[in-house]
Amino acid sequence: MDIPHKQVLTTYPLAIKKGQARVHVRNPIPWHAKTEEIKCPKCEAVFIVDEGFPKVLQALEAQHKNQEEHPDFIPSEPTWTKLCECDCGR
Repeated sequence: MDIPHKQVLTTYPLAIKKGQARVHVRNPIPWHAKTEEIKCPKCEAVFIVDEGFPKVLQALEAQHKNQEEHPDFIPSEPTWTKLCECDCGR
């Protein structure tokens, strides 16, 4: 991640698209301790999903239904999720 990127700040579970280097989660909290990979049932996209975010498949399917691209991350609580500049030095 030696290129400019952003960090996701949240205290809620989220899903991050695997393989992208545009965003990452910093300062892991309990939600981020256990993750699993989930492949979108309608395309080849794979997301790393926090335990406790059971509705991620519904979000992925809704994006296909609405003809939207999958974003770099999907928050479980958008109101409590913020994307900001990253100063991690990577």
